[in-house]
Amino acid sequence: MKGIWGRLLDIDLTSGRTGEIAIPEKTAVKYLGGRGLGARLLFDLLPANIDPLSADNILIFLTGPFTGSMVPGSSKFVVVTKSPLTGGWCDSYSSGKISLEIKKAGYDGLVIRGRANHPCYLQIDDGGVEIRDAGRIWGMDSFQAEKTLKELEGNASAGVSSIGPAGEKLCSYACINSDFYRQAARGGVGTVMGHKRLKAIVAKGSSHCEFHNRKKVIELNRANYERAKVSQVFQARSKYGTPLTLNFTLTGGILPTRNFQFGTWEKALGKIDSVGVYKSAKSHRSCQSCFVHCSLITEVDEGKYKGTTLEGPEYETLGMFGSNLLIDSLPTIIQANVLCDKLGLDTISAGNVIGFAMECFEKGIISEREVGFPLSWGSGQAAVKLIEQMALHEGFGAVLADGSMRASQKIGQGSEEFAIHVMGQDLPMHDPRLEPGLGLVYIADATPGRHNQANSFIPPEGLEIGFQKEVGDQVGRGRYLKILSNLFHVLQASGACQFGLLSTTFEYLHESLSAVTGHPFSFQEVLDCGERIATIRQAFNIREGINFLGYQIPWRAYGNPPLESGPLKNVTVKIDMLLQEYLEEMGWSKDAATPHKRRLHELGLDFLANHLYQEG
Repeated sequence: MKGIWGRLLDIDLTSGRTGEIAIPEKTAVKYLGGRGLGARLLFDLLPANIDPLSADNILIFLTGPFTGSMVPGSSKFVVVTKSPLTGGWCDSYSSGKISLEIKKAGYDGLVIRGRANHPCYLQIDDGGVEIRDAGRIWGMDSFQAEKTLKELEGNASAGVSSIGPAGEKLCSYACINSDFYRQAARGGVGTVMGHKRLKAIVAKGSSHCEFHNRKKVIELNRANYERAKVSQVFQARSKYGTPLTLNFTLTGGILPTRNFQFGTWEKALGKIDSVGVYKSAKSHRSCQSCFVHCSLITEVDEGKYKGTTLEGPEYETLGMFGSNLLIDSLPTIIQANVLCDKLGLDTISAGNVIGFAMECFEKGIISEREVGFPLSWGSGQAAVKLIEQMALHEGFGAVLADGSMRASQKIGQGSEEFAIHVMGQDLPMHDPRLEPGLGLVYIADATPGRHNQANSFIPPEGLEIGFQKEVGDQVGRGRYLKILSNLFHVLQASGACQFGLLSTTFEYLHESLSAVTGHPFSFQEVLDCGERIATIRQAFNIREGINFLGYQIPWRAYGNPPLESGPLKNVTVKIDMLLQEYLEEMGWSKDAATPHKRRLHELGLDFLANHLYQEG
């Protein structure tokens, strides 16, 4: 199969041994790369029931067949591991030069095992990989580390992924930074990297992976660009980026406000919404090979944060540090965002857990004596201080450094009721009451509490699956989710961004895969591949003793009790009905969500049938 090299770097940090893992072509066709190949690798290579923060855990960086091609939005990569937040499957996505340079070095990714006995970094080039001492850069923030490593290696155009102090200190929601402002943020991937004492990965290659039909790829790109030019998604994202989402969620009454207590906050308008951010924008930026210039470069023009520059902020960060904390100062949000990026924190979990702490303070469960300073709603100064403390595991920040679930367990006194998480993963800024399918995704996907696992707000053009219904009509959404989530599994196994797909039509994916790989993918084959990926990820969690049917649900975010005012007044997500629909559609058991044996064989997953049903 074209579009891949068919080999991965294999690095053992404990022994210092390096080698390669061959990826057979039949494996590549079945799982592609990215999330798909990662699902098979993690299931096969990771022993069951290991501690996520042990030398036995593995960390996998993977590109996809689109990486390095001209397919729009094709600079994505995935980090796969066992999550220290949830104890289950984890895949976290980012973009940047690192994915392109790993591919140009002649590899589809790398598998990192063991734990170094001193801080180190990996240097990857056409000749392979070296494990190098990182004593000089350990303790640096991610921005300093990336700059220093490029100077040490004498290559300003190298791709770099690094962790900040939060990863070194094992904050449970530490992220991995690339190109300064791009993060593989969710699930604690940076925590696992920090535990391995791996500060960074530096890659620079000079080879180009062959793809099947260059002429066809160019033709598809031109056709997709013409489609995108008339797409509302393309037009909106290219001008305003993701901050425009805040306008939609506010209008729809699903802008989480004051720790998900409300769904609207009028103070956001003109200040921290798309209009407010656009006023601070200095330029636009896109990823390589992408025609959607969705990144805004912003700068604070006045006040104590004057001169602070950021690629962003994205919607999730605007919401988490804005309406969720009642902060209407864009400069403060930009400062919080930059701090999280430098220190290596997931902005979603950081903003979520600070909102939880502010509500604890409001209710008198914690006081200034425990926190060390006032923690009132709208206090940007307190939020910025907590970010620093959480990253460094200092002061009251140490209580919050493992997410809202564990913080509520430490604090107690009924605070568990308003810790907004699923299985330890703090919920993002997408309230499921407008689109109940999201409430299902938060629970049923193998990485709980994640909004990008299936974009149920905007199905690709031409794919009519029934999501565009009235708010109160929830019947059928559980069934429709199978198609959409399987499609997105393949998108994220290919190494592409959702904005390319959502700016064109659903044919974008299987047509581009066929042109790049040479395998004639049909739309149905894409859906089967996605189901295969979903099934392995689910089987991994079953092996780890996780049953999502037993998850504690953050009822406030699901409308129980329902909102008393606004567009979503009296709406409650009918999660039990949605779960049953989804289980039936996927062919999973209704007691343990176990994939049925017959379907496993139909998908070519005989090894899972052997594992789950002790066959053979």
